[in-house]
Amino acid sequence: MPSHRKASKKSSGPKRLHSDLEVEVAQASGWSQIVQLIQNQLQIPDLSKKSGLKKVFANFDATYERLDAIFQQYVENDRIVGGIVGIYTQMCEDSVLRTKLCSNGLLARLFPVLKRDACRTMALHTLVNIGHHGGVGVHAEIAKHASLLVQTLLDYPDDPQSVEYVILILSHSVGAVVNGDSQAPEMPDIHRSLDMRIILKLVTFHMRQPYASGALIDHGIQLIFAASMHCAADFRAEPDLDKFLNWGLRGSCLGALIRSFVRSSVPERLAMGPAQTMQLMSNQPWPAHLQKVLSQYGLPRCYTTQERAVSYELSEVLGRGMQHRDFYLLGGKLASLTLLSEYTMPETILPAFSVIEVVPFCIKELRAKGTPSDMEKADILEMKLLVKKQQWDEIKSKAHQFLERNPHAAYTYYALSLTPGSEEALRAAKKGLKCKQTTPFLHFQLLRLAVEFAGDLGLCYFQEFDDGRMMWEEAIAFLMSALEDSKAFIEQAPPDNPYMKTILYWNIILTIVMDGPDANLKAVEGALEKLKISEQVNEHMKMPILSTQMRMAAKLIVKLYDEAVKDLGEGVKLMDERLDEQVPPPDFPKKASDELAAWLSDMSLGSFNCSDGPKPQINVKDIWFKRCSYCRNPSAVLRKCSGCQLTRYCDNNCQKLHWAEHKKQCKTKS
Repeated sequence: MPSHRKASKKSSGPKRLHSDLEVEVAQASGWSQIVQLIQNQLQIPDLSKKSGLKKVFANFDATYERLDAIFQQYVENDRIVGGIVGIYTQMCEDSVLRTKLCSNGLLARLFPVLKRDACRTMALHTLVNIGHHGGVGVHAEIAKHASLLVQTLLDYPDDPQSVEYVILILSHSVGAVVNGDSQAPEMPDIHRSLDMRIILKLVTFHMRQPYASGALIDHGIQLIFAASMHCAADFRAEPDLDKFLNWGLRGSCLGALIRSFVRSSVPERLAMGPAQTMQLMSNQPWPAHLQKVLSQYGLPRCYTTQERAVSYELSEVLGRGMQHRDFYLLGGKLASLTLLSEYTMPETILPAFSVIEVVPFCIKELRAKGTPSDMEKADILEMKLLVKKQQWDEIKSKAHQFLERNPHAAYTYYALSLTPGSEEALRAAKKGLKCKQTTPFLHFQLLRLAVEFAGDLGLCYFQEFDDGRMMWEEAIAFLMSALEDSKAFIEQAPPDNPYMKTILYWNIILTIVMDGPDANLKAVEGALEKLKISEQVNEHMKMPILSTQMRMAAKLIVKLYDEAVKDLGEGVKLMDERLDEQVPPPDFPKKASDELAAWLSDMSLGSFNCSDGPKPQINVKDIWFKRCSYCRNPSAVLRKCSGCQLTRYCDNNCQKLHWAEHKKQCKTKS
């Protein structure tokens, strides 16, 4: 008996939903409407509100499954795939959801759609967000797909928005992979899989184009700096890359240039000791042209002459010490000689007694006398012994005590300037240079250290941020200080000073960097001539001319400078204008629709630039206020005079020492 019931229809809910979605999306007027349609169909709350993000978090697995199912079913439909990527973009605003999306395979969904015009901008925007906020694991995963990002640059060079997004993504991901200490990059295995040469060539090319924005250039610089140490071979293999470092954004690229020689250079070694100097000079007279240079300076004031005299006197002092066992006399003489040379504490001072055993007795005898002069000599010996033993914490502790008693003790400042920590060491060197009772040896050592510390700090500050502000003013203040002190060293120090070469390298580099677009090699011709003399002095002294970082960097700058200016000058000028935001990028036509660009910009995503606001407009007067009014030490943190609010100081000690000079001006201003 046939049934009279009507046959039940099979449920077509999902199919109808999907079918309706496809039709509605096809009829949608723009991306905003497409995203809204998909959200409505899948019952996803409003993601522009925190309450909506919270609801998604509470039902994340179900939400992601629905999105992924639609993604896979309509993987060939650009509008649906683009809309789902847009939803992912909104979800990535929340750090927790961003992490969960990545752990559920979001990256694997995004990279394949980069070749599709309709989806590419949306996918890249999401990758920028993920890369900007992601951790080590996310950066590693994105970097593994660097070849796809590079191919995007090659395939769409005329799409400025895609170019910018790709460079931002590469900066965060590849930069994290290739950065590292002097031993190895952060992720060696991934680093080996990357074609860094093509990545760097493409990045530097696009940085110099008219469409390059400040964000693109800023992130390009960060990638170049990160890559400079462990991708040095790629820079050396491509002349255009080295030219870019040479004439790029001077201060920013200079750090990368010097850093690129870390692994291929050798450290600066200590100067030749007095015994070797005496032996060499007693057998080999100076060549005529060097003799003339040294005579013009004054032979008695030359380094080798001074070292020979110290060596003779030290031998006599030790001989008398051995004969009389007078630790007071020995200590006084050793302290006096310590102010004249680095080499006054040989390992063995008396037969069968090491310096560590004998000098404490000398210090004890000097302190027992208790006169100001004897106490100062004891301080000098104690500092010298601590330096020899490299007891840096003890040096800092003792220095505080000694400077309380004598704030003009140049040798105490010198010992402090040898301790690790560039800013504190620079402050000590600058204060030591203000001491009136000093010696040529101490003065030039302090001046040399001031150049090196300020130069290093200046390069570091180009990469630093303070509450989102790029610290370029501080960076330039340090470099200006280093340049000034390098000029003083070159003018005042003897031609045979063993550190003359290093300071000349710094001077050549800093002169070109600080002159900016107006720089030319004529400005360093004098320094280059002095460098020839200094190297000839080294050769005569049988001291090897080492391939240090500064030597290799200076040589490369001089070698490529004219070519770099010729080839890259216009592009660099454009980069400067972009970073200063004096000239905005032209409004180039974009393949992405204006509606998409508007929708993306309306989202609550913050700027992808790593710094907030424009690059600082550098004013020399502002930079002047970044330096201590007493010792001229550049610093990011200075205290104002409470009276006039004009002078600035490293600390209370500098303010006290400057008061005698400043009080009339202070009373007038206040």
